[in-house]
Amino acid sequence: MIDTVPGNALNLTLALQFLGDLITVRVREHLGEDAGTLPQPIVLENDSTFADLAYRHKPGYDAFTILVLALAPHLRPAFLEATLRSALGRDDDFPQFGGHRDPDSRALIPTGETAAFLLADEDLDARFSLQALFAPDHWFATEGLLWLEPVRSSAPFLSGRILIDHAWVERLTQGAETPPKFSASFPARPVQPVLDWDDLILNAEAISRLDDIRRWLRNRNALASGAMPRGHMRKGFRALFHGPSGTGKTLAAGLIGKAAGLPVYRVDLSAVVSKYIGETEKNLSSLFEIAQNRNWILFFDEADALFGKRTSVKDAHDRYANQEVSYLLQRVEDYNGLCVLASNFRANMDDAFLGRFDSIIRFSLPGVDERIRLWRATLPIAPAPVDAVAFAQIMARFELSGRAIVGAVQHAALSALDVGRDTLLLVDAVEGVEREYEKEGRVFKDLAAKEIKEEIEALSLSS
Repeated sequence: MIDTVPGNALNLTLALQFLGDLITVRVREHLGEDAGTLPQPIVLENDSTFADLAYRHKPGYDAFTILVLALAPHLRPAFLEATLRSALGRDDDFPQFGGHRDPDSRALIPTGETAAFLLADEDLDARFSLQALFAPDHWFATEGLLWLEPVRSSAPFLSGRILIDHAWVERLTQGAETPPKFSASFPARPVQPVLDWDDLILNAEAISRLDDIRRWLRNRNALASGAMPRGHMRKGFRALFHGPSGTGKTLAAGLIGKAAGLPVYRVDLSAVVSKYIGETEKNLSSLFEIAQNRNWILFFDEADALFGKRTSVKDAHDRYANQEVSYLLQRVEDYNGLCVLASNFRANMDDAFLGRFDSIIRFSLPGVDERIRLWRATLPIAPAPVDAVAFAQIMARFELSGRAIVGAVQHAALSALDVGRDTLLLVDAVEGVEREYEKEGRVFKDLAAKEIKEEIEALSLSS
């Protein structure tokens, strides 16, 4: 449940009061009446999302007015119409104010002409300046905050509705947005690891490469603000995690997001890839449109199934498939956040795409030192007949992935608990390892494994 931020309500109340006073002044001016002075916006400095947005961008008079105009129907649906009628002193139609009636809520939705009436009137220079606020490079657009609805080619430019992103409405009112539900238009689920960064056990090289990603997340706003020459900076960051299954790729992506305080969404490729021409492109395009400007980390597991090597063109289906891959590669490159693709095999990825990654990180099977740490970190109850250090050192001689070690320990723990033991025996752990070997299609009867098992059984019997 999202907790309402009181500071948002206070600042938005002041913002609506400002907008109501501005509408009253402009209507009375238009009617030739004594209107008084223009009201000035007030934003109280507090921990609210509205205050943060205002103090980050420092909107001028026009931008602040448009922001509040866009919010007004979501805050009080009858506000614009009631304020206009009060200022007019009658219920007559007032077309100069602009606005479109929403067919469902019946609320008056402001248009660009509404903003022009309040801020420019007949002043052409002021109207031209107003149009610039809806340009693609304005922070309204780069934040994905609000936009002017496109109109048909013959309609006046400012006749479109001023629309605000629903996620931003939630942030500015509730303090946070509701996570989107899994659907055809958003085939992704959140990754929410219960572990912390210190629990991630990888080799030093992989940890160093992951730190590069964290460094980018910490400094990307400075990069975007011009700390480095803009012509040399690409928006977003693309990383490839490659290596065997169970080596920590998904966990690493989740922990990067957790450490940075950013949501991580794992894209369900089975819900994206379609046998119908054009459907895969459509599904993923919808995902990127929702995620853009959300400050989310997108994680594509088993990405080679979607972004793999392009096929030679033998028929129309191959041609369309290659076009889809090219389109999707471009969408990943254009994404302005962190996009992580994971693959079991680097060689499966399209060579043309590899050069577009900012970071390529190998997740190898853990070595002996990592396996010792994994066994020690995973042991849930006291081991026997040796201490935890010796226990981990012995079990680390089995070559397993981190996921397989967790599975082996879980099996061992269940075996102990099922017979009422509060200690974990080495033989329990070996049985767990055997189960993991079977799951991976490996035969647990090689010489090394037999020697380790016999050694462990001897230790258990002598205890």
